[in-house]
Amino acid sequence: MLRAGQARLIEAVAAVTVLVVIFSMIPMLFKTPLTPFRSQVQVDVSQYAYNSLYALVTNPAFIASIQNGNWSELHSLASLIVGPQFNWFIGIEPLYRAYMIGSYRVTGSYVAFNVSIAPSPGINGGYALVTIPIYILNQGLPLRYRINTTVPMANVFITTSNGGPVYWWLQSYDYVTGEAEVWLYVPSGSGRLTFYVSTNSDVPYNPLSDSYCELAYCPPYGGASTFMADSTGLQPLTYNNGAAVFNTQQGYSTYLGFTTGNINCGGNGYYSIGGYSLTLNVPQGSTETCSTINPGPSGSLVYMVGQLIKAIPGAQFNLNLNYQVTLYSGNAYQQFQVPVTLAFQYGSSTMNMILYINGQETAALSNINYIYLYGLAISAYSYAVECPGNLAGFNVTISVNIHDYVSGVDRTITGSSQVCSSLPYYLSASTSMSINGAVLSLTSPPPSYPNYYYYNTTEVIYDLLFTSPAYSTLIASAYVNYAILYNVVPSQYAYGIGGLRFTPTTGAYTVIVLPNGTYYLIALELQSLSGG
Repeated sequence: MLRAGQARLIEAVAAVTVLVVIFSMIPMLFKTPLTPFRSQVQVDVSQYAYNSLYALVTNPAFIASIQNGNWSELHSLASLIVGPQFNWFIGIEPLYRAYMIGSYRVTGSYVAFNVSIAPSPGINGGYALVTIPIYILNQGLPLRYRINTTVPMANVFITTSNGGPVYWWLQSYDYVTGEAEVWLYVPSGSGRLTFYVSTNSDVPYNPLSDSYCELAYCPPYGGASTFMADSTGLQPLTYNNGAAVFNTQQGYSTYLGFTTGNINCGGNGYYSIGGYSLTLNVPQGSTETCSTINPGPSGSLVYMVGQLIKAIPGAQFNLNLNYQVTLYSGNAYQQFQVPVTLAFQYGSSTMNMILYINGQETAALSNINYIYLYGLAISAYSYAVECPGNLAGFNVTISVNIHDYVSGVDRTITGSSQVCSSLPYYLSASTSMSINGAVLSLTSPPPSYPNYYYYNTTEVIYDLLFTSPAYSTLIASAYVNYAILYNVVPSQYAYGIGGLRFTPTTGAYTVIVLPNGTYYLIALELQSLSGG
């Protein structure tokens, strides 16, 4: 029940519906002050409350007191931060008790809730790459229902608003933040989807058949990348549904689950294909090269997950992409092949990442530590330009982001190149761009006295995807109840001045996450002691 004298404050905020943009986690409920801390003389009482809360939650002693249940220490810290002109109240409540998804349907087998995608895929269907913060979603679901975070999303089934299946593919999952990167293919182009979370954490509930699925993810509807399947001990040949998701729209996307039918390798090194992954294994003085077979045009985005197992100093891995650019000017057009190479040059313990466009080096990162396990995202775009002599041309810009799965660090390089044509330039000139083939190669340097190495350079490619950019945001209706009905702070430590009737003048709220992944709603309410 509410504390005496609190009704005015709670009525003002308890019924507020928060539109949670899940891409950016939960909205920050506190206002970041312009300076770390300001006195009430400089700001109004409301801002003073937010500043005081900010000073509290950014203090390591505050976090430690919550983790250790040291409420006397928390009381002392709050007394130091909040000025003597106020009595204060601190409420700390586990977020799952305060944060609720606005509307869901519960049965004995599943809980279902609706989300929206913004922007939604095209009217004829399309792809959406979304970030799903599973930890946050689980906070808002009834206690019996939780999205699996050990085998991430293994018990989830997704449909369109009219009940049709949505094919989806788990690209990656961050076990620290609880965020899943998921590709969705929505045939109907609907931007409104329904998520079904099974009570059985191992397998989804399939609403199409009104029964539990036999396998995690319920392939081919849901599935995981080779990288994620290997990471969770699943067989990629069974659980990687990349082909079902991406190879449905020819000319728009291609997923390579490596097989002898879609990749051709040769050279004086070694290669192996197993469980949809490709391993290049090259001794000194050798090269192994693998090319895609009969590639069709695909979108301009490349996604790849790879792993360096071991490198001989001087070895080099190349990802060669063949972009096809069509230049339109007036009633004529001209096609160009634009080769792009991303090279990893390995030293003794550091590496260089170099970007080449049309054979020219355009960007590089030098002397960075080995990146052993990485995710690559390569985006490209082109636009028409006017070249000397009133001729039409185009500019190509390539941006590469490499994510280090071990350190969590992202690095980005961007390069561009200009090409001129023989076509007359018109203001209406435009371009289109697609990928038409890829080649992967690994080379180890020849032996040179005294540098003889008795191991090979080895690189593993888990996933390779060509598609169109499709970044979207997932939105769910949710609300936060600010009443603090289950305060974990004992009452003798929750108030600055115990025994004094508490009538709040103002309040401030935020959500924090502890290092152990536990979320809490934090409330700081102030009562003016000058009659306010």
